[in-house]
Amino acid sequence: MTEVAKSKGDEAIRLFKYVPPERVDILLNEKIAFTRPGNFPDRFEWRLCWSNAARKEFKRRLFKDVEKRAELEIPGYRQLSSRQRKKGRKEQTRGIDIETIGHETFQATIQRESQHFGVLCLSTSEKNHLMWNRYANGFQGFAIEFDTNHDEFKKLGACWKVEYVSEPSAYDYSKPTPLFFRFKLKCYEYESEYRLVRPLCECFLEKNDRGNELYFRPLPRACIKAVYLGNRMEKTIRENILGLLKGTTVQKFDISPSSEDYEFSFRQI
Repeated sequence: MTEVAKSKGDEAIRLFKYVPPERVDILLNEKIAFTRPGNFPDRFEWRLCWSNAARKEFKRRLFKDVEKRAELEIPGYRQLSSRQRKKGRKEQTRGIDIETIGHETFQATIQRESQHFGVLCLSTSEKNHLMWNRYANGFQGFAIEFDTNHDEFKKLGACWKVEYVSEPSAYDYSKPTPLFFRFKLKCYEYESEYRLVRPLCECFLEKNDRGNELYFRPLPRACIKAVYLGNRMEKTIRENILGLLKGTTVQKFDISPSSEDYEFSFRQI
């Protein structure tokens, strides 16, 4: 996949970031955070399940390790028959829940490795009611549209479309590891999400007032195409945003709710 996912023809896909009102600091400081997957509210993020082949391979490797240990620790072990060795392996692994240990070890490895990466989550729609409620603090926040053709945006990292699934992708030792950061529970399909994934070592680290570690990449206002302001936004925050964008090419829109149904449109400021 190219750095920025394309839609039909050569036109870059439109991508949006829904944020609460306090994220005006994105515009003020011209930087954006990449979040560790372990900090996501969904506990099923970045998970894989085992294929049958992976289970068998794990058991094979476990028995192989037991065999090597026995050769070093048990005198005369190499002179035993294959039948005696097999019996010995069973004795040494008796009472061990191989399935549980293997699964927990595997998931722990993934979660540990995932802490070296940050994720920027974006959506393909600026008119999603659930996204406005969940991520923009009930229409009090705003949505940022990026110029995905801009060089500064492309510098943020590779852009991947999220695939919504009913169960985790299966891991198999004999096959390439699935891009598990691309998969998400089907109940989140309304988010229409794309993800930018970046090693945290390529981000700059800051700590907030509570001592929490945050990882950022530069985000110049030049790569912002438009800003959509929630219709419940506080007046002071709205004025602050408009002031920060004054003199730029960024388009600015207010939400205009319909008086006839549950739809809304945008009025350019």
